[in-house]
Amino acid sequence: MPLNVFWGGLVVLLLLTNPGKAQDTYAYRSVDYKDTLRYYTYSFVITAGGSGPIRDLNIRAYRGVVLLTNIWIETDGIVVDAEIADLDNNRFPELYIYTTSYGSGSFGNVYGWQFLASNKGDIFPVNWESIAVNGYMGHDSIWVQKPYLFRKFPIYLPGDSNAEPTGGSRTLRYRLQKMDEDYVLIAVP
Repeated sequence: MPLNVFWGGLVVLLLLTNPGKAQDTYAYRSVDYKDTLRYYTYSFVITAGGSGPIRDLNIRAYRGVVLLTNIWIETDGIVVDAEIADLDNNRFPELYIYTTSYGSGSFGNVYGWQFLASNKGDIFPVNWESIAVNGYMGHDSIWVQKPYLFRKFPIYLPGDSNAEPTGGSRTLRYRLQKMDEDYVLIAVP
């Protein structure tokens, strides 16, 4: 028997005897977030976990049953939500992952990718921290409402405690734009 037939048969046998372990990459870790999102023929299996302020994020992107990519990154904070959108109206999905940092501020962040016909592009927020400087102490809410990604947070005035902001709130809108091979989220007035 040729060696490649032997190994192929062994892999199939292992998958048949324990199919759950072949798919569950976080079987040995604590899982904080797990979801499957769909956009027409695309599906995204999102799993995040670990311990401490830096967490592991795994995204398996499929078109039909074909695995397009298997993304592994570390995030600053825990994953709190994920959404699919098409903010640039090109009929290809964008995946947005929202995280919240450890600590009393719970600073929000967004990680994103656009999945095109033959490749994926990373999505980067531009000036995410610097735009929110005056009165910003975290506690972000982030969501998509076409054609924008929105970010809302309370405004803290001098003397406010972290639990009681008195300056109202601020909402920022971000538009998705192509930049070279990737994409950026730019704050708009």
